[in-house]
Amino acid sequence: MNSREWQKFYQEIALDLDISQVDDYRASEILSGILGARSRISNLDQYIGLPANVYGNGPLLEKFMQDTPNGLEIVADSAITTYLKHRDAPDIIVTDLDGDIRSIMDCARTGSLVVVHAHGDNIERLEKFVPSIEGKVIGTTQNTPLWNVFNFFGFTDGDRSAYIADYLDSPEIRLIGFDFTIPGPKNNQDTERKIRKLKWAEKLLLRLASERGSNFVTGGLIRI
Repeated sequence: MNSREWQKFYQEIALDLDISQVDDYRASEILSGILGARSRISNLDQYIGLPANVYGNGPLLEKFMQDTPNGLEIVADSAITTYLKHRDAPDIIVTDLDGDIRSIMDCARTGSLVVVHAHGDNIERLEKFVPSIEGKVIGTTQNTPLWNVFNFFGFTDGDRSAYIADYLDSPEIRLIGFDFTIPGPKNNQDTERKIRKLKWAEKLLLRLASERGSNFVTGGLIRI
């Protein structure tokens, strides 16, 4: 994926889901102002070159995370609740702050790098929660990147996590508990819209797998 190709995906996603690109950019500016110099790409340096386990919030996550191989542990937002039933704080949490905020904050205090995503619908949560995140943090956007808010590509927390692993040159990315048809449970969720988002996540992961020369076979553990 390069920036030009990502822009094509982003334009199509924004049209399909009625997303305001202006609001997305405004959210990025707000996040940039909150984070300042705390958000720096070097926060990722220690994770370069490691095989990565990426955990999604599918309904069967708990079943498939029991015997995962060792590797860089990346948890996508709402999967953190199930993840913490079986593991200590992960290496990285990728979040737009609509998951279990208390767990995310606790993990940040104990060493997890929190990758916070800005979009037009979460400005209020950015302003409310980001100033309280302790430890290492990086800001991301799906719009034009800023000096301290990066675009690693990806749209949902799950596929964005995989693109971050790819940025880190992970020799293998293992997607655990991903389901592209049944959304994970979440309060006040627009199920139809969430399913459309999952379809975009699947398309983006298929693109990533193709780039990496991997087959993409859906299941509880997907290797790309």
